[in-house]
Amino acid sequence: MASKTSAQPSLTGPSATYEVQIDGESFRVEGNRSVKVESKLKKGTTYQLAVRVSPTQILRLDSIYFEYDLPAKVFDNSQGGLRVAQIIHELGFTLTVTDFGEMDEAHRDEVLKTVTNLALKRITKAKATEIQQGEFKPRTFGQSKGKGLLITYNDSAGTKRNCMICVLAGENGDKYALSAVAEYLDLDKDEVGPWVKAALGSIQPLKITPRP
Repeated sequence: MASKTSAQPSLTGPSATYEVQIDGESFRVEGNRSVKVESKLKKGTTYQLAVRVSPTQILRLDSIYFEYDLPAKVFDNSQGGLRVAQIIHELGFTLTVTDFGEMDEAHRDEVLKTVTNLALKRITKAKATEIQQGEFKPRTFGQSKGKGLLITYNDSAGTKRNCMICVLAGENGDKYALSAVAEYLDLDKDEVGPWVKAALGSIQPLKITPRP
């Protein structure tokens, strides 16, 4: 039996109404509410339906997809050009992923230097102090491997912040490359670390169909 849902739920507004399709038949269901419906095509057949927004969402870019946990908002420049998506978590930290597609190691190293320099310029322009740049080190998240570093600094209000930068690529013949920039308060690092690790660890090439 095949089924699917279609709707654009609001995470903060009123309950959304979903259209649930089962074996070619459609039913309307309110989000987060269980309802018993009767088939009009199969006499005597009933379904107990309930839909909700999954706490884990899938974000598809051009050559990769990955999962991230709610609550968060996503800004995606899906109009064309170099694909960039930024996830802003309710706690205030951000993860920005840029999808470069296939890229050799030499070019990935150049991208890492460029992304690092842009971050340093932005941080310096924001009147940060005590800026410290860590060394480039090997990084592995799931099946993605590459290099990365950590920049620490105090913002204009004197609050310590971290900026983690990585450039990763697929292993075992998976042809994709991406940069990931996570920015967060140092006080939140114990909560942010596992969230970012899980998101980057879930990266897969888009040719593989994600789990439902």
